[in-house]
Amino acid sequence: MLSSNRISAVLVSTDLERSQEFYEKTLGLTLSAETIKNHLVFEGADGTTLLVYGRPGGNKAEHTQVRFWSTDLDHDVAELAGRGVVFEEYDTPTFETVDHVVTTPGIGRSAWFRDPDGNTIAVFQPE
Repeated sequence: MLSSNRISAVLVSTDLERSQEFYEKTLGLTLSAETIKNHLVFEGADGTTLLVYGRPGGNKAEHTQVRFWSTDLDHDVAELAGRGVVFEEYDTPTFETVDHVVTTPGIGRSAWFRDPDGNTIAVFQPE
C-alpha cells in the first residue's frame, strides 16, 4: 500500500524566504521543480524530499524533526560549521557532546542544530 510511495519530511516556517536561503545556501539542498505556492520542496537522495511550508506562528515541536543520514559525520559537521551552522551542545550524565557530536554505543553518532524557525535537525551516522 503506502510502502511503495515516496515519503517526505515536513517542517513549518514563518518566513519562507529565510528558510529557502538557509536550506539552499547553508545546507546545500536543491529546490525542486515540485515547489508550489507557500511550499518549498527540497530534493534529497533516492527520491526523498524535505517539504517546508509557510504557517504563521511557526512550530512548537521540541524533538528532532528531520534526520540527515551521513557516512562521514565528522566531515559533514565540519562543513556545516564552516557554513555558519551552530550546533546544539549537551552535557548530561548520559548525553554529552564532544566536538558537537554525541556518541551512543550500539546506535551511532549524532549532531543537532536548529533551522531559522527553531526546527531541530539531526545529522546521524549509524554504527
